[in-house]
Amino acid sequence: MEPGRARGFAIGLFIVAVVGLVVALVGFSPRLLTSTIRKPLTRTPQDVGVAFKPVEFAPPDVPITLRAWWMPAPHATAALILVHGGGGNKSLEWIDGLELARDLVAGGYSVLALDLRNHGESDAAPDSRVTTGNAEANDVLGAIAYLTQQGLAQRFGIVGFSLGGAVALYAAARDPRVEAVVTDGVYVDARGAALRNAQAATGWPASIIDLILWSAETFHGYSFKRDSTLDAMSHIQLLPVLLIHNEADPIVPVDDARHLLSDSLAAQLWVTPAPPRDAPFWREAGPWGTHVRCYHLYPKEFATRVLAFFDRVFTGPPASTGKRSPHRRARGVR
Repeated sequence: MEPGRARGFAIGLFIVAVVGLVVALVGFSPRLLTSTIRKPLTRTPQDVGVAFKPVEFAPPDVPITLRAWWMPAPHATAALILVHGGGGNKSLEWIDGLELARDLVAGGYSVLALDLRNHGESDAAPDSRVTTGNAEANDVLGAIAYLTQQGLAQRFGIVGFSLGGAVALYAAARDPRVEAVVTDGVYVDARGAALRNAQAATGWPASIIDLILWSAETFHGYSFKRDSTLDAMSHIQLLPVLLIHNEADPIVPVDDARHLLSDSLAAQLWVTPAPPRDAPFWREAGPWGTHVRCYHLYPKEFATRVLAFFDRVFTGPPASTGKRSPHRRARGVR
C-alpha cells in the first residue's frame, strides 16, 4: 500500500474508532448502567430453615407482576419488608439476608422478601430501567397493599440495603402505614454511588464512567437527584429510622448516612467498624468491600439492634400520620 493511501486508511480507521466509541458512550453504555443483569436465585428460605410461601402482586404504577417470598411468624407483631440492592434479588445472598430473615422471624416478625421490578423473578418495567429508588418504591407500596388486602399484616416496617434503603425511605414518605425503616449502605449522592459501583463492576476509570453517566442524563432522560433521599428523610422527620453503615464502605461513604441523620428528628446511626486489614474478609469482598455487609460482619449485634429497634416501635400503638413532617411534601417524593 502506498504511504499516502496507508496514511489515509489509518486516519479512516481512527475516525471509525472514535465514532464507534462515541456511539458506545452515548448510545449503548448508558443503557447498561441504567439496567441490570438478573442474577439467579441460588437459595430459598427453606435453606435456612424458614417456612415460606411464594406470592405475587402488582405495584400501583405499572401493569407488571412482582414476586416475593412470604415468611410468616406465629403471632407476628408486624410485617417487615426486606428490599435488596441494585442487581440483587430476594435471596439477598451477598448480604446473608435469608439468615437475617430467619433472625427476624424468630424475633416475632413476619418477613416479605421481594424481587424489585427488573430483578430476580419479577417482571421488567415497561422501559426496563432501574432508577435510583423512586420507581421501585412503588413495588413496596404494592407489597403493603397485598399484605393488607390478604389480611396477612396491618403494621409494617422496611429493611433496605443500598438501593433498597433509598426505596425504603421513598416508600415511607409516601405511605403512612410504614412505621419504621432500617437501612444499610443507603446513599444521598446517587450519582456518586452509581459511579463507584460501576467502577467496582467494570474496573473502568472514573472519567469514562462519568462520561457515560453524563450521557445517560443528557441523552436518555436519566435523573440522578442528588438530594432526593434527603428530601424523603425531611418528609418523615419524626419517623423512627435506623441508619446502619460501615465506616469503610467504598461505594457509599459513611458521610451520606450522617447527612441523612442530620435531616431527621428521630433517626439513629450505627456505624460499624471495618474488619482488620489482614482479615480473610477482604480476600472475598472484592472492590465492593464492606458495602451492605454489616450483617455479614456482625450478625448477632445487627440482629439484636434491629430487633430492639422494631420492638420499641411495635410495642406501642400504630404510628399516625403525625410521624411525618407537617410542613411540606418532599421534592422527589411522588
